[in-house]
Amino acid sequence: MTWLTFLPTVLSVALGSVLGAVPMPLHPAWTSRLLATVAASAVAAVVGTLVFVTVNYAATLFPRDAHRLPEWALFGDDQPVPAVLGIPAIALTGLCGYTILKLARRWVGEVRGAARTSRTIVDSDAPVALAVPGRGGGVLVSRGLLRVLDPAQLRVVFQHEASHLRHGHHRYLAVGALAAGTVPLLRGLNARLRFALERWADEEAAEAVGDRSLVARTIAEVALAHSSASPLPAFADSGVVQRVEALLATPPGKNTVTGPVALTGTSLTSGSLTSVAWQIDHALVLPFL
Repeated sequence: MTWLTFLPTVLSVALGSVLGAVPMPLHPAWTSRLLATVAASAVAAVVGTLVFVTVNYAATLFPRDAHRLPEWALFGDDQPVPAVLGIPAIALTGLCGYTILKLARRWVGEVRGAARTSRTIVDSDAPVALAVPGRGGGVLVSRGLLRVLDPAQLRVVFQHEASHLRHGHHRYLAVGALAAGTVPLLRGLNARLRFALERWADEEAAEAVGDRSLVARTIAEVALAHSSASPLPAFADSGVVQRVEALLATPPGKNTVTGPVALTGTSLTSGSLTSVAWQIDHALVLPFL
């Protein structure tokens, strides 16, 4: 067992922590894609490493049965895994598994509940708009929203929510929530991802209606009218001031070159990191402890 075993986890979590604290000079669409990629890679690295150490600790406890495990699942140096690493790995693996199942059940339940509700107008005075993914989904709105906004502003809301549906933003949100739930250091990354998704939908709504100031006014009005007591998420829940300021400023560049390059570079780095560390880990014998 070498220190390189933990290299993918350390670097991916470090990268996620940095990106959660530092704004990215990219269009919100590319920012969202990049943050979601880093979040998914970090979760895979953390959970994968914990499972890897747990399996090898089990092989240490039961050496006679270790030959039943595939070679790729073992470190390859025949060094026992100390209890100081093995026991925490078992506990954290179980905790991660529980968290993943809990988040998955909650996510599925929320989507199904929202899908049932989306067939009718929500009977609430709070101005609520929510994109409901999946078959039979659509845009959920409340009576309060219909009373507060005029037809032009309602078009903004529907264009915004349609963007969420068109690009599958619920999947990005699920990845971000999973990262924040399994790795607390990535909560900042999740918050920035959620904000970037709202900004992405804002920009597409502005393009669709051709009036950035109208989108900004709509977000501000919904935020002012929204009741904090409402249990449902609002159209303008996330970073209202920053979103309005961005819409009143110059539109962001499309990043037709830098966006794909940044995303591809991050994906290749994240994907190859584990493979490289794995090969070096087997080629070198550098004891971790």
